[in-house]
Formats: sequence, structure tokens, C-alpha cells
Amino acid sequence: MPVIVQELKGKVKNAYRVSLPSLVVSLIIGFFGGTFLGTYLDKINRDYPGLLVILPGMMGLRGNVFGSMASRFSTMLYLGDLEPSLRDKKVLKNLVIAMLLSLIPVTILWAVGVFRGIRYHALEILLVVVGSTILVSLILGYFTAFVTIFAFKKEIDPDSMAAPLVASMGDLLTIPALIAFILLLERSKETFWGSNLVLIVLLLFLIGVSRVRKAELLELRELFTIITALALLSLISGFTLQRFSGLIQASIILGFAYPSILSSFGNYGSIIAAKTSTALHLGEIDGYFSREPFLEIFSLFLTTPIVGLLINAFGILIAYIMLGVEPRVVYELALSYPFMALFIMLYSYTISYFLFQKNIDPDNVAIPLISNNSDIFGTIYVVLIAKLIVGG
Repeated sequence: MPVIVQELKGKVKNAYRVSLPSLVVSLIIGFFGGTFLGTYLDKINRDYPGLLVILPGMMGLRGNVFGSMASRFSTMLYLGDLEPSLRDKKVLKNLVIAMLLSLIPVTILWAVGVFRGIRYHALEILLVVVGSTILVSLILGYFTAFVTIFAFKKEIDPDSMAAPLVASMGDLLTIPALIAFILLLERSKETFWGSNLVLIVLLLFLIGVSRVRKAELLELRELFTIITALALLSLISGFTLQRFSGLIQASIILGFAYPSILSSFGNYGSIIAAKTSTALHLGEIDGYFSREPFLEIFSLFLTTPIVGLLINAFGILIAYIMLGVEPRVVYELALSYPFMALFIMLYSYTISYFLFQKNIDPDNVAIPLISNNSDIFGTIYVVLIAKLIVGG
């Protein structure tokens, strides 16, 4: 028993010293994106309603692709397959592959968006989606590599901090980039077309420089298939968001907190998935009921009340700054959030463990699947909380 207590103390200390700060930083980053969404939600719903259908998919896609990339980098670093340097050729190669993996699913999402309501300049909206994807992927790819390598060089477990920061940075960049391209389209079509041309040429240049081979892309066909399928599955979140966007906006605080809530659930799940994947690859988990993963989950669970309270605090602050209103503390959110996060973590561990038992690499499958499912669970959760706040 004393051994377990000592081990738990160490994990709780790591959760508060490493994971919690990264979760808080990612929460702040997510609220920045949420500020854009809360401010422009009515405009998007009015002028580009189809975009609300594909928005969760685009947000989730960043976490899926680059969260998986962070987990893969972490495993490669521990196994000695990647030099801890941004100059390693594998960094650029993985970045280009991630960009290519992102483009086809978002194009499919755009096609669904057209079917569901994008009628105003559908071709331009395609370029909004493609252009923002290339730009965000380029920034997020190097950010992912930097965070993972920096943590590893500082002898900090990348699995504890990379996934939350990468997923939240994806949320931070996705919503403002999408809105920026929409505003650019409305204000200066020449600049809009020119910007997209530059980004497409840059992508082609990077493909040539990185010398990505067809065989390397085929190695990730499993990941690509899963990401595309999950992008389509994310339409559940999209249709839910579109249907209940008025209810979420009426709750005030949730309109700003929506991206942060989704990303925080995904972050908790991704941390557990990344830790589980690394531990499984290193042979540190003997069976499903091994002690270590459940100690990890319990340690992270102890941080969830703080995150739930911070979501309330940040939401109230931003609502006051942006709208001049003072919404009440959402006690329904504060009390239920920890248990929703616990469910996500247990779900994440279970998925990661059984995928590994089926000889499927969790780095390629678990994180994308968990990120996507967390968005679905999170969207339904936000709608239920909004119903409790607003009624109806």
C-alpha cells in the first residue's frame, strides 16, 4: 500500500506540475478561438449556415491529425527514431504528410456543407476551407514538432503536455483563420484569390522539398481512412451545433466556451491515449486492469474541478468584455464537468488498450478516434447544459 501511495503522489504531482498548466494554457487559447466564434456565430449561422455543419469536423481534424503526429513524434523520440531537432528531415516529411492528410477530409466536409446550405460562392468557400487548412497546418505542424521536442529535451514527458497544447492551438487557429478568409473574401476578392494561390504554390514546393514518397503515404493509409471516416462522423456534432446554435448562443457563456469545453475533453482523452500508447509500446502495461493507467486517470481526474471552474470564470469574463453582460456561474457545468472528463479518460484508455491488442497502433488510431468522439460527446453535453440554463 505505501508503494501505491508514493506512486500516486508522484503522478498527482506530475498532473499538477505538467498536465494542468498545459491544460490551463490550452483553455485560454481555446477561449481566444471561442471569442471569435461567439462574436461571429450569428453571422455564420445567417450567411454561411453550412459552415456550422463542418466547423466541428474542421476543429476535430486538426486535433486528429496533429495530435496523432505529436504522439508519433513522442514514441519516435523515446525509441530513438527521431533526432530531437526541428532540422531532422522526418519533421518536415511528417508535416507535409499531415497537410496532405488534412486536405481531402476537409474537401469532403465542404461538399457536405454545400449540400446542407452553403450557396453563396461555393467555389470561394472551398478555397476558404483549403486555404485556411494549408495555413493552419503549416503553423500547427511546426508548433507540434517544437512542443514535443522541447519537452523531450527538457526531460518532460511530451505525452503529458503536447496533446493538449496542440489540440487547443488547432482550435485557436482554425476559427480565426476561417473567419479571416471569409472576411477577406467579402472585402477584397483579388487579395483572397492571390493569398490562396500563394498558399497552394507553397504546399507544392514543400511536397517537392520534403520528397515524400508514395510508399510513405501508403503506410499511413490506415490513419487517412480513419481520419476521413471520423471527419464524416463529426457531422453529428455539426448538425447538432447547427440545430441548437440559437440555444447555445442564448446561454451566453457557452457560446464563448464551446471550443474550450470540446478541446478540454479531447485533451484529457488525448493525454491518456498518448500515455497508454507509449506505455504499451514500451511493454509497461501487462493487462487491462494494470495499476499504472488507472493511477494516471485518477491523478488527472483530480485536476478536472479546477478546469471546470476556470471555464466558468473565463466565460463570464469574456462575456462581460465582449457583450457587457454578467452571466451567472453555471453550477450545472462546474458540478458535472469532472465526471464527464472522467468518462472521456476511461473511454480513451479502453479504446487505446484494445486497439493495441488487435495490433493496431494507438498513435495512428486512438487519438483521432478519441478526439472525434470527444467532440460528439462534448457537443451533446454543451447542448444539455444549455437546456438547463435556458430551458426548452
